[in-house]
Amino acid sequence: MVKKRLKAFTLIELLVVIAIIALLISILLPSLSRARELSKRLVCASNVKGIGTSGKIYANDNSEKWPTPPFKRGMIDNGGIDYLPDSISQDASMDGEVGFEREFESVSETALRPNDGTTSMSVTRAYWMLVRSGDITVKQFICPSSGGSEDDTENLDLYYDFTRYDNISYGYQVPFGPRDTQPREGMDNRQIIAGDRGPYYTKGYNPDPMILGENGPLTLEDAPKNWRPLNSTNHGGQANGEGQNMLYADGHASFVRIPASGIDGDNVYTVIEDNAWNNPLGLNRIHGITVWEHPETNGPYPGQDALGAGQGKYSSTDSLIFP
Repeated sequence: MVKKRLKAFTLIELLVVIAIIALLISILLPSLSRARELSKRLVCASNVKGIGTSGKIYANDNSEKWPTPPFKRGMIDNGGIDYLPDSISQDASMDGEVGFEREFESVSETALRPNDGTTSMSVTRAYWMLVRSGDITVKQFICPSSGGSEDDTENLDLYYDFTRYDNISYGYQVPFGPRDTQPREGMDNRQIIAGDRGPYYTKGYNPDPMILGENGPLTLEDAPKNWRPLNSTNHGGQANGEGQNMLYADGHASFVRIPASGIDGDNVYTVIEDNAWNNPLGLNRIHGITVWEHPETNGPYPGQDALGAGQGKYSSTDSLIFP
């Protein structure tokens, strides 16, 4: 009886199969990675929209005003409110730091105590007001593409801010200014109130937007890829941001590919320079300067001398999203 020999793959055939599988994987992996990022972007957009819904619920119960922590309003014309400490570490000794003295409530001055009032605090205290009200959870402040971690605070009512910067992925329109620059109902619907945090919340990152263009300063006509170093770090990383989810005053959220998406091309991550109004191309409005470069000793607020003395000091068309 003759035994039949079983036919098997030759080494060459096996290597060919392995090579084909490797080729398919190399083709499919970028697509899968891209699909994963787009999915995370949708979750991020949902988070931003949720912040808007919570802000509107809060406004309905608080005279049409979005969250604004108490602060010393007398400082508006006398140095401003300091929300820009020199360090962003949790153990920083500067007032206003996220996590620094977060157990203490900020306060405003009163007629009987005009010398009281908080002059240094974090912008993110405004978000914590929504957390304390129960309208939103700390988990919703984490963009899944940012690499951040959910704040693990157990008793939320004992605190007034997040623990660390990596516990929050979204910035807020700086509320420490005149009432007409604070987030509120009735603002121009083009006004951006919140969105993915900007690239400048870390002080060391400071690209010069005026030399990033291939043919000179960037303009609104430049391709989105040229704007990547100026976008949020959440979607693509530092110097390579693909864009940001932004929340508009009417409550809708949209993914925009350049930061100059505010009113009239306002770059929402920078402060408009004083001479922006006189620039025929509006480049100082489109680019502005980073919050760290602002000449004021303390933190600037939206509209602070933005359009020059001739245009009025308190122009409310300058969105400033921080961090």
